[in-house]
Formats: sequence, structure tokens, C-alpha cells
Amino acid sequence: MVDPRDDRPRIEFRPNAYREANALYTAFFGKALHSSSSSSSNDVNATSQGEPSPQEKDPIYKIAITPPDNERICMGGHKEIIFGLSFSPDGKYMATASQDSTIRIWDVTSHRLKATLSEGNNVEFECLRVAWLGAKDNEISTSLGRAREKYLLASAGADGIVRLWSATNADGSDDGRIEKLNWKCTGVLDHYVWEKNGVMGDGKSSADDDGTEEVDRPQIYGLQFVRSKEALSNMNILLVSTDDRIYLWNIEQDEGDGDNIYLRRFLPVLSIHFSHLNDGSFEANKFGGPRNPENKCFVFDAHYSECNDFVGAALSDGTCRVVSLHDSENGPFYQERCVLSLPPGYFGKGGGHLTSLSWDKSGTRLATCIGSGRVILWSIQLVNNNSTEVLHPACLAVLEGGHDVGRPLYGAKYCGGKEEDLLMTWGVDGKVCVWDSFSIGTVTSPICTLISHLKKYPIYALDITKRETQIGIAGGGDDGGFFGMPVYIYDI
Repeated sequence: MVDPRDDRPRIEFRPNAYREANALYTAFFGKALHSSSSSSSNDVNATSQGEPSPQEKDPIYKIAITPPDNERICMGGHKEIIFGLSFSPDGKYMATASQDSTIRIWDVTSHRLKATLSEGNNVEFECLRVAWLGAKDNEISTSLGRAREKYLLASAGADGIVRLWSATNADGSDDGRIEKLNWKCTGVLDHYVWEKNGVMGDGKSSADDDGTEEVDRPQIYGLQFVRSKEALSNMNILLVSTDDRIYLWNIEQDEGDGDNIYLRRFLPVLSIHFSHLNDGSFEANKFGGPRNPENKCFVFDAHYSECNDFVGAALSDGTCRVVSLHDSENGPFYQERCVLSLPPGYFGKGGGHLTSLSWDKSGTRLATCIGSGRVILWSIQLVNNNSTEVLHPACLAVLEGGHDVGRPLYGAKYCGGKEEDLLMTWGVDGKVCVWDSFSIGTVTSPICTLISHLKKYPIYALDITKRETQIGIAGGGDDGGFFGMPVYIYDI
């Protein structure tokens, strides 16, 4: 295990990682990545006297602060900040979720707006997350008579409500013509009503929410369709994180409506509650101050790893918890497997909460993003101990630099070929950095920076198509202006 307090810089990159990064860089800027970019100074910011840093004097860096050659802009959509972005499984469409309480569907090829989804959304609450499921890749209503379903999309917001949206061909046929789709809300789950009354709710009102007093609704930061191979293999599972819990819901068909599109209901499968490890004091590790009177340990992100049925949760107390999912004669259950955490004094004051996490496709590597602008790389290995499988975590690397120091990162994603040699990170500084995903020790410089020209455009969401042919990023400032908040697509 690497000691994260060992701050000796390491900026050597493996040949495979450098080759993959060079391919990305060439797609963005039309020229090869030179070795000088990997030997830049550890000081990635301007000096206190306002002089350019050594990195800013680097000609490669100067290229990165200009718009890339492969940049396409989606305009005329959201009017406010965009918090969520996700590509459809086939890479043809892109969905975005915004503070303006709408979901927008974009055609990736033409980068034009195709649909706006807002049915039932409360304009007082922003939409935070979107997640796709291709109906033909799963068992959800693959054939519904004349209204054959092409896509299923889930959206979630700051009101604790999840909505399912079904897309069918406009003429109800299945001849592959999907240029024109009809979208309809086919399922609603209100987590506030569920936690209060044990029913799903209709997303409109509840007995405890009559408008006479302010209601603290659970915000949803994690949303993912789960494709379990073993533990939950016979179910269509949606993973949702709200406040200090993770829910797993089984999505079932209910009955058809007049348009021959089947409505759906959510059946509870599991509820996982997280609390502080140090409960000796009510104020211990308190996040949010007066806005968190119950001192909840918030789940700011949650992701499922398909190959081993693990779920990781990024928490406000600075820990990442890993649980495993199982099935039995009495139904599904979970086990707490390990806690990923750095030494208590490592972060100093503040900035120690986790903002997001990402699994690699093998389920043996995990990246956690921190509010202070760092990324921690972990190894997760199953070890046989006296015929008992024990999960053995190890801290491999601390990535810092590249991004502005002390400013939050909002996500990381493994990419770069079959072995996923790269890790892409993004955050409030409007930058996208590319790292060697197999880094060891303290790494003070990324292989390259793909995006840093969006100075006033915090990046809240990034997604990559399955075939790694497009990258989409979304975020934005306070006002979208006349043309709306832009969404960016990069062809790679």
C-alpha cells in the first residue's frame, strides 16, 4: 500500500497510457502530444506574484486553452446550469438534466435538440441526474404491440422524485427509423412520500407536503440502471441514492394506457443506510452546518460494478463504503465489505468530503474524487483467508495538480482502450485532465489537459460513448443567455 503522505512527485507515464493519451490529444488538437507536456513543473498555477506558471509557458498548454478542433456545441436548450449528462447505449442520443427543471434529448450526429421532457416536473426543483437503458439490451417491455419501445430513460432531481421516460417510434413501427420519437412519462417514484408513508406517490403532493411549511426533500445524486449477473439477475434494477441512503428498486410493468405504452411500478428490493463511523460526538464530521441539523452522512455519488456485484458510495464524511449484493431463498441482501479512507489529518481543514467515484470495468480499481481537488486511486482485491473471501483495499496513488488546487472535482471516468489505461477527471475549474490510470504514489501532473478554455464554465457532468467515439460535457454558469446554456460534444 502506498503512503499518501509520501509527497515525492512522480510524473513518469507508462507507454500504453501515453499512447492512448496521445491519440486523444491528436483528436482534439490535430497534432501529437510532445514529451514536454509530461515534464512540466509541479506548479500548475500562476505564482502568487501573478506571473505565468511554468506550465502556462509551455506551448502545449497554450494550445489546450484554445477551443479544440473537434468541438461541437449544442445550443438552444437549457437556460440554467446543467448537472447531468448521459449518452444512450447506442451513442445516437444524449440526455441532459438541468437546474431549469427539464430534461433535453439531443441528436449526437447533428448536435440538435430533439425533445424536451418536463411532464410533471416541479419548476421549484432542479433536475440533477439522467440514466439510460436501451430496451433491447434488457427485458423491459421489448415488445408492446404497436408502440414498440426503443429507449427507457430515468431522471431524478432535488425533490427526491424519479421519473421513467419511454421513447417509441412516432408511427409505432419497428423498421429502424428512429429519427422521430415520441416520449412519455411511464413511471413516477417519490422518495419523500416513500420514506414518510411507505408508498410510491405520484410526484405531485403528499399528506405531509401541503405547502404550509417548508419540506426538506431528499436530493438524488446517484442514478444508475443495474445489470446484475448473479445477485439480482432476474430483475430490472434501478439504483438511487438519496440523502444518507441507497435504494435498489425493481421496475415492473403494470398496465397499458390509451397509447398502448405500459406504465411501470417500482418494487423495493434493498435499502442501505450510511452513518458516521465516529459517533462519539454529534458534531463529529458534520457536513453542511445548520443545513444538516440531523448530521446525516450524505451519499454524494453511488455506482454499481457489474462484474462483482459491488456498490460503492462516496460520502460526505470523506469515506468510500463498498458493499456487496447477494441473493438467497429469503430474498436479496447486502454485506458491508470495506471502508476506503485516508488518514484523518491528510485533508487539513475542510475539503475532505467525497464528490464522486468511478469503477473500472474489472471491478478491481476505484477512483474517488475529493472536494479539495484531488483524486485517489484504489485497488480492490478479493483475498481468500481460511476459506473466507475478504476484500482487501489498498491506496495506490494520489493525483493532484492539473486542476485548480482547493476547488472541487465532480467526476472521474476510466477510458483509453481495452485495458482502460487512462482516467479522465473534470471539475469546477472547467478543465478536463487525462491521467495514467495505473499511477502509483503521489502524481503532481496529468499526462495532458484536453479542455481548459472554458474558464467560466464549471463542468458538472461528462460521459463517453461506449465505443469511445464521442465525449460530452455539461455544466455552465448562472445564466444561459439568449441561446441557452451550451453543451459540448467532442469527436474522438
